[in-house]
Amino acid sequence: MASPDGSPTHRPPGLYRLARLFRRLSVVVLVVLLLYLATVGYSAFELARSTPHSGGYSAEFEPNDTVAVTGSLSVTNPGFYSISGFSLALRIQNASGVLLGVLREGPETLAAQATTTFPIALYLPIVPNGAASSLLETDQVLTVGVWANATYAYLFPVSIHFDQNKSWGAPFANFQAEAGTPTDVNGSVVVPLTISFSNDASFADAGNLTVVLRSSTSAPCGQVSFPLNVPSQTLYDQTQNVVLASGCSIAGGSAVTTFSGDGGTIVLPPEAIP
Repeated sequence: MASPDGSPTHRPPGLYRLARLFRRLSVVVLVVLLLYLATVGYSAFELARSTPHSGGYSAEFEPNDTVAVTGSLSVTNPGFYSISGFSLALRIQNASGVLLGVLREGPETLAAQATTTFPIALYLPIVPNGAASSLLETDQVLTVGVWANATYAYLFPVSIHFDQNKSWGAPFANFQAEAGTPTDVNGSVVVPLTISFSNDASFADAGNLTVVLRSSTSAPCGQVSFPLNVPSQTLYDQTQNVVLASGCSIAGGSAVTTFSGDGGTIVLPPEAIP
């Protein structure tokens, strides 16, 4: 084959043409890779700016001596790529920094440009002298710590951590069981017992308070029951007489109070009797 001026035309060697093709492909691959990294960077930046949103938490007594903290947590993935293997850990600490409970959810895949909602249901055991027993009688600020781990854009590990502060109103805030001076009534020793507290919780205290007066050796001396139907944000102050067992002294003893309601039975921290 000849050129227009009559001179022969030489095609480039095959290896040269192959190398030129590879160069062109490498440019295309580089451009695609740069675009991919740019979109990943932008998506990661938007993800970092996006803070998970709480749908609000509520609390109530449940069976088996627990307080149930329920609610939801929504996580938005505003980027262009899905987040796979998203695992969520939620930890609740009281005002003293003591761990009350841990909840784990996932792994889940968070679709791009979408919001995923995680249901929260954490059951805190209430036992005498346990970490969560302070929730019964002390208003405080709880720290809800959220940790999340995932793989972003199919390749890159991502870790998220943030803390939320939640105000907690105790259902028996500043609880007191005060025993008065024993008196003789028709041959029996009777002690006036006054129960007082503030229901600062978001739910009503509905049920019964049973108070057992014990001696210094923990022997039961007498008991009384207080019916309750105390709305939220309401003070309670009532007095009833307790007939003591013959020869049983409560001096230096304690008042042990048990709350019984539809949600179960909860033992409050004991109150010392002078």
